[in-house]
Amino acid sequence: MLVRLVYYSIATRDMSLLDIQSILEVARAHNSSINVCGMLCYEQKYFLQVLEGDREDVNELYLEIADDPRHDQVVIISYDAITAPLFTDWNMGFAPASDHFYRLLNELGQNKFLPQEFSAEQALSFLQGLSDYQ
Repeated sequence: MLVRLVYYSIATRDMSLLDIQSILEVARAHNSSINVCGMLCYEQKYFLQVLEGDREDVNELYLEIADDPRHDQVVIISYDAITAPLFTDWNMGFAPASDHFYRLLNELGQNKFLPQEFSAEQALSFLQGLSDYQ
């Protein structure tokens, strides 16, 4: 069974571009090996991520991610069975803050990136909008 998991978390410290690049390198290699795809964004110490793939692989990956000391307060926004993934172009896509990032936030009625205020639909729509723009 395929699933989609969306979560947010708070970084335990400010992340540099080098930190993010390191996360992405490891994630892309690992996700490719287990056929998981997704999208990650980071801004103002918040991570927002979607993972899609086989239920067992996504569950195991999420547990590994949740145990990472670089962030805490890991909260699942949604977890759903799916018929097909939406983020197939990405082993792990990444979208930094940009004009497009903030335009999407404004469309969702937000002026600051606070993923804990997103509904499940808003979080997925935001990540899709970022992915489509990349």
